[in-house]
Amino acid sequence: MNAQRKTEIKVGITAIVGIVLLVWIIGWAKNVSFIEKNNNYKIEFDNVSGLEIGDNVTINGVRKGSVESITVTGSTVLVEIAIEKDVLIPEDSKFYVTMLDLMGGKKVEIRPGKSSKLINPEIIQKGEFQFDVAEVMSFVGRAGEGIPAMMSKIDTALTAINSYLQDEEIKGDVKSGLKNLVALASDFRSLIREQRGQIDHLIKNSIKLTENADSLTSNASVFIKENQDSIATSIKNLNKLLVQSDALIKKFDGIIDETTSQKNNLGKLLYDEATFDDLKVSLKEAKELLILVKKQLKNEGINVKAKIDLF
Repeated sequence: MNAQRKTEIKVGITAIVGIVLLVWIIGWAKNVSFIEKNNNYKIEFDNVSGLEIGDNVTINGVRKGSVESITVTGSTVLVEIAIEKDVLIPEDSKFYVTMLDLMGGKKVEIRPGKSSKLINPEIIQKGEFQFDVAEVMSFVGRAGEGIPAMMSKIDTALTAINSYLQDEEIKGDVKSGLKNLVALASDFRSLIREQRGQIDHLIKNSIKLTENADSLTSNASVFIKENQDSIATSIKNLNKLLVQSDALIKKFDGIIDETTSQKNNLGKLLYDEATFDDLKVSLKEAKELLILVKKQLKNEGINVKAKIDLF
């Protein structure tokens, strides 16, 4: 009885140890821990393409956690990952869903940034999906659907070009055009050969002209630098002269305005009718007096008849 009891105890202990070992192996394979020692983060992806719960989370290729949950939220997928507590993730880190191996497995890859500030676990991070072999092959397959239509269009275009080139009239035109082009090139070479001397002379003159222009520019620059003070003084004097000329013109305009409006003697003399009439009478009398004096000088001399009353 004691022997049987011992055997049952041994079998029980063996079974318990086996179960514990099996659970430990499964937990190690799936990165599941019965002791809370992980930090959880939430990442939003547009596409995860086959990522499953329990898949690896790696940092620079080193396994440091696993996928805890995957939730579809509208047009995006929310993935929750668990990372070991001793792993520090900078705020500017990047998250990717990428290929684990050629068999098509997936993982979440974290590429740490350089920021000294760490990620806040409460904030949802934005991740990116990197195309793998399966996605590339799928894209090639979708693109391949349009290849037959494209090849058909190419075949149609080649047929049209072939029929176009088989036209004898077109062939003749093409040959004639090529001959004319060859003749034109030959004539052009001959023209250049004949005019080479003049072209060289023209080039030399252009070079000399450029050198003279450079020299002239340099001399002008030197002249301006040497006479900078004199030029500045001349410009200042010219400005003063312009100001004085402007003032003189304004005064002259004032005199003309005063004359026109009869505000001065010249204006009164020119524009006052009474004064003008008196002037005309005076001139007329002076003219008659001159005529009389002239007649007397020719005849008897000047006769003066004066009656002077004194007192």
